[in-house]
Amino acid sequence: MSDQTQEERDDNFADVCAAVAILSLVVGTVVYWLSGMPS
Repeated sequence: MSDQTQEERDDNFADVCAAVAILSLVVGTVVYWLSGMPS
């Protein structure tokens, strides 16, 4: 049972990492796009 819990934790950790990576990419793209616009 502890093995399954460990696997679930690993899956959750992977999901969190993927979500953070995607959000970082989106935020970085928006910031880069806005910084390139003439103010």
